[in-house]
Amino acid sequence: MSKITNKGHMGKTILFESDDDHDRFMNDFNSNSTIIEKLGNWKHETKYDINNFDFRNLIIKNLIEKKLVLYQDFSRYNFSLEKLHLCMNLDNKVLDESEQNNISISFYETTKSLDNLYRKFIEKNISPIFSEKIHYQIIPTFRFHFPNQKGYNWNDRYHTDVMLGHPPYELNIWMPFTKVYGSNSMRLTPYLDSMELLNLCDNDFELFAKKTQYDETFIKRLRSKSKSLEMNYGDFVIFDPRCLHCTQYNDTKDTRISMDIRIILEGDTEKYSKQYKTTGRKKMPFLPGHYFSKQSV
Repeated sequence: MSKITNKGHMGKTILFESDDDHDRFMNDFNSNSTIIEKLGNWKHETKYDINNFDFRNLIIKNLIEKKLVLYQDFSRYNFSLEKLHLCMNLDNKVLDESEQNNISISFYETTKSLDNLYRKFIEKNISPIFSEKIHYQIIPTFRFHFPNQKGYNWNDRYHTDVMLGHPPYELNIWMPFTKVYGSNSMRLTPYLDSMELLNLCDNDFELFAKKTQYDETFIKRLRSKSKSLEMNYGDFVIFDPRCLHCTQYNDTKDTRISMDIRIILEGDTEKYSKQYKTTGRKKMPFLPGHYFSKQSV
């Protein structure tokens, strides 16, 4: 595969060292869906108690402590996370080519209280869903998606985490800390439709990245198969990592704040037919003690 250096997910897609490496990857990619086998569906939606897991309050404290927003400015909007964009510096809202902004990047490091709440949430709300113990993403990904966000020319950049080097055996979790609807939410494509669309690209993920960003016919087809998630604070969804999803241009009047988590069932890393590493600079292995927690819960 030739290296692609375009914006968005192009250039960050998984590369294969040899035909054998590709074949071993495809063996994993075509494996049975873990979430369907364990929970009976490609998507599992459920709720948690926001009184016991008050993420919003700790996010507000983090924003103020990091000086990303001034207390007096935020107080004018009653500390509403949905209105965060109205009291933030423009430089912190602009997206880079990886669909990240300064505020999202700053949340790679959080306070001990927010980190403890995250780990408690995994233990009390995620682990009990499964009969096996799980390993969880050590550092979750916080997303701050503002209305009319600047940074690059927008397309609905559909992708699957497997396309970016993640193992097909992990599971995606998406949880909003604001009400999400319409274009401020994530679009999600069902598992079977996703597999069909990937097959149209002969499972060539760089070709897929190109089509999802530059092929208008293909983008329209993806949009017709997907839909925006309608969720509230206290909801979360688990889905198969091969499901296509995307961030949209937010033309609502509300900020969306959400968290991405990946988990893997204990022992499923032993199913890998090849090594899986992040496609970014760190090349972190998708293994317990690296990307995932060393201890299972």
